[in-house]
Amino acid sequence: MELKAQTPNNPVGPVKGTKKNKYLMAGIIGNVMEWFDYGIYGYFAVAISVNFFPTNDPMVSLILSFMVFGLGFVARPIGGFLFGHFGDKIGRKNTLSLTVILMGVSTFIMGALPTYAQIGIAAPIILAIARMLQGISAGGEWGSAVSFLGEYSKPNNRAFIVSFSQVGSALGLLLGSLTGLLFSNIFSTEVLNDWGWRIAFLFGIVIAFFGYFMRKGVEETPVFQEAKESKSFSEKPLRDAFKHHRTGMVTCFLLMSGAFVTYWLILSFMPTYISQFLKLPMNVGFSLTAITLVAYMIALPIAGFLADRFGRKPLMIAGSGGILLFSYPLFSLLANAESYGTMVVVVCLLAIIFALFQGPNTVAMSEIFPAKVRVSGFSVPYQLASAVFAGTAMMAATWLINKTGNVMAVPIYMCITMVITLLATIFLYKETKNVQFDK
Repeated sequence: MELKAQTPNNPVGPVKGTKKNKYLMAGIIGNVMEWFDYGIYGYFAVAISVNFFPTNDPMVSLILSFMVFGLGFVARPIGGFLFGHFGDKIGRKNTLSLTVILMGVSTFIMGALPTYAQIGIAAPIILAIARMLQGISAGGEWGSAVSFLGEYSKPNNRAFIVSFSQVGSALGLLLGSLTGLLFSNIFSTEVLNDWGWRIAFLFGIVIAFFGYFMRKGVEETPVFQEAKESKSFSEKPLRDAFKHHRTGMVTCFLLMSGAFVTYWLILSFMPTYISQFLKLPMNVGFSLTAITLVAYMIALPIAGFLADRFGRKPLMIAGSGGILLFSYPLFSLLANAESYGTMVVVVCLLAIIFALFQGPNTVAMSEIFPAKVRVSGFSVPYQLASAVFAGTAMMAATWLINKTGNVMAVPIYMCITMVITLLATIFLYKETKNVQFDK
């Protein structure tokens, strides 16, 4: 990979070696940190429900906890609108520095927050506000991070490089899952639900400052610098994206419908699914989630590599079609598994199939838009889809299982939404493998 950076005498000179790796790390590290902060809510949802939503029915408390989890996704479009505009106006790097600070501070607030028993209704209200601030940060992070990586890559390795944005997100969730696994082994259930869960949230402030200083030490992408110097960047990128790229924005929204549901039900809901509905120990759910995330992280860059060779669309069709064909029988095996090994095989297969879609999907959506509106055009529909599909996924799955008494409601719901994604991939998305990313 050859990266390019702005220099006084060479506007688009090459960046190699250690500095090249630093730029790649800066694009990924914030994703890792933000998604650790963002994901730990899902892993400690049971503890949060006990502390902030006490009711006579634990299932109602858990649903209320997931409703606040969903608020983070409802707020993500705000981040997409706000920081998408900033990403196209003040630069990708500067925007990323702001989002990582906001995420860390809001996560710290959640860890330090008194419980319902201590301050009453104010506790869940403040929790909801902090969760929304997390959502605004995550909504602003994604489009800028993907654009940052894509604009520092070459046409023949762009999908491979940008796939590491998804690896970063998965690594953040993995660290959250490993934290949950560690805590569930060293703390009793009572201690974990009482105060043990707070440790992960309080660590958010350290993450915020580390991510900020990592990103402050890199330069802006050459694509944005050239657009700024040539006066070709948009004064009103969000308006221009809606005016000239509506079809692309609709395509992004539909591509992410089933993808978001599948992502959160496979990669974050599993500890709750395993413990609450399959009635197995919590540490089994955490360990399976960790294994799933590792398989997913390994498969993502392989899918990106294949997408650089054969195109984005074939891989996306294979991944979304694979979820439709195999998620129900695989979940059936999981629900009836008699050994831990069988469960490991099932979750790894689910992760690999889904990675076939996600590996090329991220770069494909960013390639739909020109540089001057890329962050806005990509972020807004992506985050709107997040609010509609991702934020409600675990709550909907919990509600469906509670109402039907059928644990197989999870793959059924995944398949219904993935139909939308598959149809959008086939009929709306036009192959973007050879587009110029700097235009």
